[in-house]
Amino acid sequence: MCSYADAMENKGVEIGEEKGIEKGFKALVRSLKEYTCDFDAVYNSVIKNEDFSEVTKDQVMKYFKD
Repeated sequence: MCSYADAMENKGVEIGEEKGIEKGFKALVRSLKEYTCDFDAVYNSVIKNEDFSEVTKDQVMKYFKD
């Protein structure tokens, strides 16, 4: 059985992981953009990564425009 404290700790870990993945995603898009300004090439490179294989073009575009 899981206590309330355990549940809160697990939620904190989950949120931390999500923020870490988001930062990594943002960094990946911005780094790839430095090598090519072709959006489709950047998007295709991003989705080749197992962790980001299901991101949408809109999600990539968010950081590509920055």
